[in-house]
Amino acid sequence: MKEFELIELLTRGVDRSAADLAAGVGDDCAVIAGPAGRQWLVTTDLLVEGVHFNLDYTDLATLGRKALSVNLSDIAAMGGVPRFWLSSVAIPQKVGPDGAGALYRGMRGIADEHGALLIGGDTSASDKGLLISVTAVGECAAGRAILRSGAKTGDAIYVTGELGGSALGLLLQKNGMKDGDASRFIRRHNDPAVRVKEARLLSAGGAITSMIDVSDGLMADLGHIADASGAGFEINAWRVSADPSLPALAAQLKADPMDLILAGGEDYELAFTVAESRALEFERETVPGTGLSVTRIGTILRDRAVRRAKLADGSEVVMKMAGFDHFGGRS
Repeated sequence: MKEFELIELLTRGVDRSAADLAAGVGDDCAVIAGPAGRQWLVTTDLLVEGVHFNLDYTDLATLGRKALSVNLSDIAAMGGVPRFWLSSVAIPQKVGPDGAGALYRGMRGIADEHGALLIGGDTSASDKGLLISVTAVGECAAGRAILRSGAKTGDAIYVTGELGGSALGLLLQKNGMKDGDASRFIRRHNDPAVRVKEARLLSAGGAITSMIDVSDGLMADLGHIADASGAGFEINAWRVSADPSLPALAAQLKADPMDLILAGGEDYELAFTVAESRALEFERETVPGTGLSVTRIGTILRDRAVRRAKLADGSEVVMKMAGFDHFGGRS
């Protein structure tokens, strides 16, 4: 069973409506009524040694940063501001108190960068691997959370930054390559950027209709927007930005660069949509103020069965990978 099939099974029949709940299961964060004029954004992630990380590839402080970063990225994808976080860890003997201290120093470091306050958690021993569970709480103005379900036919699709670098970084580590350009990609995988500030700037004008962070892979994550919005999409794969060094390093590893770019995942960039009528204004007036590379890559389609990426010659990309699945790895 694949991850999202399991999620559907576990949440089938669950009441998704409540007086104080604006959005529940099915988005990057739950959206809950907060103080006057505000809403809380709540998200949680579980990281398991051997599934999400390998301690041979990262130090514990950097792992701590990433463990919280992936939650802060969910808040960014909703257009929110991080406020609080909680963390529970199950610590094996090989990590010990010193390792746990380094892990939390990493978490606190990224939390301080984004103004988030630790408010609780739990600890346990583990007779197997290290387990990290993080919950983050953010906030936004009431009614301003950006959901996956807002995309409409004709909306332009955009993505920030460069994709594929994190997946390449993981492959490089697995193959013992860490010098030169490889170090840059390894850093992207182990300590991803979190686009909180940029997401707020991009969403301030109200032009963005849906948004998600690229964690499972661009095609998979656009699929989540399409599923929630009852739509399809087409992107121009050749427009998606990637580091110029990526193709050569991918070739050394016998990896398809387009697979890494479209399905690699864990880049934590933002993929989002803007109404066609506002796209040119958005590109001219909003994007320059972020200082971030933002690329228009495609269009939302009416036919929800269409989920395709095209090359410059008009042919459709055939991918060997289909994004990250926690129960099947990269397929």
